[in-house]
Amino acid sequence: MIRPATAFRFKDRFSQPGSMKSLFEVLGKWKDAVYIPPKIEQSTNHGGTFIFRDDEVLFAHYDESPGTHYDPIEAAKLAIEAAN
Repeated sequence: MIRPATAFRFKDRFSQPGSMKSLFEVLGKWKDAVYIPPKIEQSTNHGGTFIFRDDEVLFAHYDESPGTHYDPIEAAKLAIEAAN
């Protein structure tokens, strides 16, 4: 089931200049790749973004729904800051 957060995230992403061109470039590479999960609940698996220092969690972001991942540029900045 798609949640409203997914639709809003897609809207935000696709409203940026050049984003549709990037989307079509990526999708064009997946024309022969089809994945159908064995169980419907597997189609809504969610991920997250985590930054650790040893056993300490420095940052945690749990994706609310598909497509609502944390900004990778911001995650990289946090990781670099944590490493210094």
